[in-house]
Amino acid sequence: MLKRMLLAVSLGLGAGLAQAQEVVKVYGWEGRLAPSVIQAFEKQSGIKVEYTTYASAEGVLNEVGFGASYDVVFPAHFHLPALIDAQRLQSLDPAKLPSLKEIDPDLLAMLVGFDGKTRHAVPYLWGTVGLALNVSKVVDTLGEMPEDTWGLLFDAKNSERLAQCGIGMLDAREETLSLLLNYKGRALGRSGPRQIQQAGAELAALRGKAASFGNSSYIEQLASGKLCMTMAWSGHVLKAADAGAPLRFVMPREGALMFIDTMAIPRNASNVAAAYRFIDYLASAEVNTRNALDTLFYPVTRADSPAMTKLASERLELVVTGDQRRSFYYLEALSAKQKVAVDASWAQVKP
Repeated sequence: MLKRMLLAVSLGLGAGLAQAQEVVKVYGWEGRLAPSVIQAFEKQSGIKVEYTTYASAEGVLNEVGFGASYDVVFPAHFHLPALIDAQRLQSLDPAKLPSLKEIDPDLLAMLVGFDGKTRHAVPYLWGTVGLALNVSKVVDTLGEMPEDTWGLLFDAKNSERLAQCGIGMLDAREETLSLLLNYKGRALGRSGPRQIQQAGAELAALRGKAASFGNSSYIEQLASGKLCMTMAWSGHVLKAADAGAPLRFVMPREGALMFIDTMAIPRNASNVAAAYRFIDYLASAEVNTRNALDTLFYPVTRADSPAMTKLASERLELVVTGDQRRSFYYLEALSAKQKVAVDASWAQVKP
């Protein structure tokens, strides 16, 4: 009798284990992974995706490789050196990522400068940081349509006037400091601690005028009329414009900052095999362009891919040529002293 009971329990446990669904734990930006893409992966692979989102890059820097275990994360390209130096990311095996051949070789080459000789990350989507305007409110406030310049935000006279109709800033320290310094003819990666501290003081003064400070709520505030101008991620503005918001995305003449979101596997990942499957799936041309069409961030698929031809017929502005991309600039890796200065200066902006 006892043997029969033990056998029944054993069989029951075995059936339960057999029915347990495999899980891949993913940690990424809100709004940069289409729910339909997740659902398609789950249906194709049988692997459940647990997708946790963060609101700022600090989420990746503070969480990856420590505490909670994630299998796939999405660090920005300029955060890779710090994560790699701290040994918080695993080296990737290209043999397990056949979709690498479908990625734009220029973007792969660009990533080498941040990723090193041993690949730790795969390009996912990319975008730019520019200005989003509620055109009618800006014109009402200024009396005319202004030029496309960062001076609308960073020139104190302009920001003082536009603060009357509401201005916004991103909670993104490297990007914001870089854009201000670039407007002044400098580069964050070649600036000393004193210059970075001064830029932080200017941004702290600007934040005092800002009605919004964050990375997602600004779009709704623009559409509702609470804001008339804000720094913005390109995909967010295109998405809002699609929904009928009276917005215009501006790439200022001084330069728009380009970022590459990447995919990586943390050192403490618990399901590495599923992580490889998920990364390779997202990197494939058909899925990457479908994801771009949903999120309205730019795909990383090579230009000669049939998937890009199809995307161009559906949404031409998402297909950016190499020449167009070279007109943008991207954040450089920072030295340890510069990182300390960036953190200290941002503490003035976000106490």
